[in-house]
Amino acid sequence: MTFKSHIALGAIGGLTLGALTPIGEIKTFYTAMMPLIALGSVLPDIDEPKSFIGRKLPGFSHIISLTFTHRGFTHFLICPLLIAVIAGLFLKEGRFYVYALCFGMIMHQIGDMLTKSGIPYYFFPFKIKAVLLPKKLRFYTGGIIERLVFIFILIPLLGFISYQTLNFKGGKDVAKNISHYYKNF
Repeated sequence: MTFKSHIALGAIGGLTLGALTPIGEIKTFYTAMMPLIALGSVLPDIDEPKSFIGRKLPGFSHIISLTFTHRGFTHFLICPLLIAVIAGLFLKEGRFYVYALCFGMIMHQIGDMLTKSGIPYYFFPFKIKAVLLPKKLRFYTGGIIERLVFIFILIPLLGFISYQTLNFKGGKDVAKNISHYYKNF
């Protein structure tokens, strides 16, 4: 999937997760956790120097790409789980921020499972290719089908933002920030 599609999928996943957040903590969730979920939703592509995040962190991306292939370790289920376990063991308060980042990484992986390539070795060390759709329904990265999927992700996202805007104090700020973000795409 492309950067925009990964961000949209991460946002819809994050907003859905935010809907489960107790109402008193929702503003904190949206201001603190959503940016980390968004970062996590593009982070696994750090293994590809030509990706959006790879171009933002070229030195680090090149080192990772020399160590791992694209859709390698950073795309395996064990990567966000390992990061979450380490955060749970060594961080007290900050672990929830790391969990948000890991949630975004899993949303990225779900997006890649919709493509023709899927994720080989997702359940490393087992040689199981992870895909979520039958072969005929999977799409090529950046193709017209992905763009349509992107639109179908965006429509519920915008509906959810509208709903939140009408139903909780501070929602207008969240909707304004997210709409500003999408205008700058």
